[in-house]
Amino acid sequence: MASEPSEHDDSGDEGFGENSRYAAHLDRGWSLLDRADYSAARQSARHAQRLRPDAPDAPVLLGAIALAEGDAEESLRCYESAIEIDPEYLEPYLAAAQVALFDLGDAGRALQICDEALELEGISAFDTVDLGLLSAECQLSLGQVDAARDRLTAVAGHGLIEAAVRGDLAEREAAGAEHVLNELVEDEDGEPLDDEERDAQQTRLLHLCLRLGRLWLDAGLPDEALPLLRSLVERYADNADAWHLLSEAEYQHGDPRAACHAALRVYRLDSQLAVPKWLPNPAQLHRKVVQILTECPDSALRELGQRRVALVVLVHEMPSMELVLEGVDPRVTALALASRGPQEGASAHLTGIAIYRRNIMRLARSPELFDQELRFAVLEELAVFLQLDDDRRVALGLHPLGEGGMIEEVVVNEPAPEEPKPSRRRRRKRMHS
Repeated sequence: MASEPSEHDDSGDEGFGENSRYAAHLDRGWSLLDRADYSAARQSARHAQRLRPDAPDAPVLLGAIALAEGDAEESLRCYESAIEIDPEYLEPYLAAAQVALFDLGDAGRALQICDEALELEGISAFDTVDLGLLSAECQLSLGQVDAARDRLTAVAGHGLIEAAVRGDLAEREAAGAEHVLNELVEDEDGEPLDDEERDAQQTRLLHLCLRLGRLWLDAGLPDEALPLLRSLVERYADNADAWHLLSEAEYQHGDPRAACHAALRVYRLDSQLAVPKWLPNPAQLHRKVVQILTECPDSALRELGQRRVALVVLVHEMPSMELVLEGVDPRVTALALASRGPQEGASAHLTGIAIYRRNIMRLARSPELFDQELRFAVLEELAVFLQLDDDRRVALGLHPLGEGGMIEEVVVNEPAPEEPKPSRRRRRKRMHS
């Protein structure tokens, strides 16, 4: 969310009077929101709203506060209120579409908001690409795969994306969109960006390209994603996210050896990340997993932590290189472990679960979020291994597999094993709720 008031609050004020008080309340509200002081932030937003009830900035701030507090319905209502106040103001459209899709799971409403925003005049190149990607994500959620592919093709042809693929931003005329590429070096007033601002624009462009690559994979078109991702890892050789997406694209393309080489780069880069002080140590993490199992509402999973020979819980930082070379996602958070049955042809027996501390850490920003991600990782992995039906999954707080393609198996071009064993490479897509 933006942390500065829009053009609606600076009409001729020289530093005194109502407009300055309005801007001060907004600035203070965003600052308090950043510090998670939601009550005080809301009070500042209300002060600003009383001063300027005809401006959309205060409702945008209120929407951000509501979302931070976990009230997505109220957040969307605030953003829609801001749109009603000023239908030409882009920011609440973007925020409302994201809340509708990711927090409320209403892809239809989100797509409608994106389409309305794309009709506004004067949208920046960055925002045009952002909205295009968000629209494609909505269409994929709605099962409109062909429409999503068309949308992604249009985004891929945008001047910003072409500049990222070429890697030569100086040749603006080659892209035929000089005004588009100006956003990488100039601000809205045409003034040159300083080095920090230019770096921020480049980072934003990189993130947009990564989103495009991920959506190409979600749309089942790895061949479309590969040129973009290969270009990105050449320009950003230390970006683990780009290498991770490239690994997935190579697998889907049918080149597991290239995929494993990319996955090893992910492994090495991720292993260099600093570990926060709040991260539980392996012994604490082991106890947390046992507690998750013993308190689990599903009797079959609960028994795994209570039987005489309980499920073995292994805590590692990341999966080993040997597992990565077998096709395990280097960023997998948990992995069910199994041994073959005592008789030939018998099904595999669950013997343990491996927990990967650093990979869960990547998904969490606080101890509370870490515990949530840990619980999801453990229950999801075991539910998949044991093939729990949708009713049992829902009872565990997991989404049914029938909704949105929660689990997608990536098939590697290898000979089929003689005996059945669990897939070692699972791609999980968490449903937005």
